[in-house]
Amino acid sequence: MNFFDPSEKKILQDSKQIVVAFSGGADSTLSLLATMANTKDKSKITALHINHKKSKNSDLWEIHCKNFCSSRDINFISENVEINEEGQGFEAAARNERRKIFQNFPANTPIILGHHADDQVETILFRIFRGTALKGLSGMGRVQKHNHILLIRPLLNISKDQILNYLKKAEVSFVEDESNDDDGYSRNFIRKNIVPLIKSKWNSIEKNVSRMTRLAREQNALYEAFIREELKKVTEDQNLSLSLLENYDPFFRSELIRLWLSDLSHAVPNESQMKEIQKSFFESRQDSNPVIKFNRDDDKNSGVVISKVNNFLIAEVADE
Repeated sequence: MNFFDPSEKKILQDSKQIVVAFSGGADSTLSLLATMANTKDKSKITALHINHKKSKNSDLWEIHCKNFCSSRDINFISENVEINEEGQGFEAAARNERRKIFQNFPANTPIILGHHADDQVETILFRIFRGTALKGLSGMGRVQKHNHILLIRPLLNISKDQILNYLKKAEVSFVEDESNDDDGYSRNFIRKNIVPLIKSKWNSIEKNVSRMTRLAREQNALYEAFIREELKKVTEDQNLSLSLLENYDPFFRSELIRLWLSDLSHAVPNESQMKEIQKSFFESRQDSNPVIKFNRDDDKNSGVVISKVNNFLIAEVADE
């Protein structure tokens, strides 16, 4: 079960603790088995089950996961969460709650996730429908740093059908979440209604999307390298000089601010939020002291407060 590449195996080898996000579904079950197969010391592995209490079967799934790990001598922990959907959908709110739990582990702890090739297709389509930029087309990376943890997706290049076939041949049991059939959720709608239609015309969509995300990621890296060189010119002690930023046109200035916030692991503003930043800090009276606070339900989901101090733009984590 060689789903990890050499660099990912090195991460597992060097880590004191490895956490596998384990829902009990087919994807997370295979990612747990793959992690076990690629880790010599199984005592380093912790299966983390997050119980959203969304389904009448939630507690049964937790019991399944606990028994699954017990029979294989894998450390198991579970966390109960309450999902607050205010201002965002259930999927985004649940993702944010999971990442809060991930942040409780020590720095550089690898978190193994079960995302696969079909998930990547759904993610790209979802982002396109919302109006993404180049970075959004980069999709999910196999290894991504999020604040102080590492997210690793060893199944990203294999399909859901391949996962199911493997578990069937290995006679490994898993749970099935009935909410996956509810196309009221955006990703379920894409999975059940849009992707099958696309596949009927282009049956190699997973392979093509994988190639596109790789190219977009490489192109975005070059783009960010260029922006970062300019960012150095306007940055002092992690703050941005407002007078120097004024030398750039609004689009370039926006890109500098976005990269600045991203590097600080703050929320990155969407288009309307960026317009508010431009208006408040670059079009208002110079003697004013605006303060802007916003959150995003994406990869950089920590709230941020942006303010003006001594002609510098500063960013601070917003109180939860």
